[in-house]
Amino acid sequence: MNTFPNTAAASRYRQTEVLTASGVQLIVLLYDSAIQAIELASDGIARRHQSDKARFLGRAVGIVSELSSVLDFERGGEMAKSLYRLYDYMLSEFTQANLRNDVRRLDGPLRCLKEMREAWHIVAQQQTQPAVGMMNGKC
Repeated sequence: MNTFPNTAAASRYRQTEVLTASGVQLIVLLYDSAIQAIELASDGIARRHQSDKARFLGRAVGIVSELSSVLDFERGGEMAKSLYRLYDYMLSEFTQANLRNDVRRLDGPLRCLKEMREAWHIVAQQQTQPAVGMMNGKC
């Protein structure tokens, strides 16, 4: 059975999703990808499959590094500083998980990313909901 067309279709769908997403929706998508990468890296560590561990930890590092690099400290103030420290913690844990082949080092970052993803998802939903006045025909 050839799964290539399904994979290609899924890839096109994901590309369209990214290209049409708002800034907040992109953050949610990045968190989704980081969470998935950490889960797959955990599986690679548990199975002692070094190439999966390396590939998926590398993906998680890349995503978290990108999230960290786009923080706006001028406008974000203390929130940006807190996020920077949190992302730095995650990157440190990724390194330790890789060096020690310790899946438990991924638990904290995974928990943090899931909580942050949920918060951003709520913000994204609020942005996409039409204003109540608009729904009632009032402007």
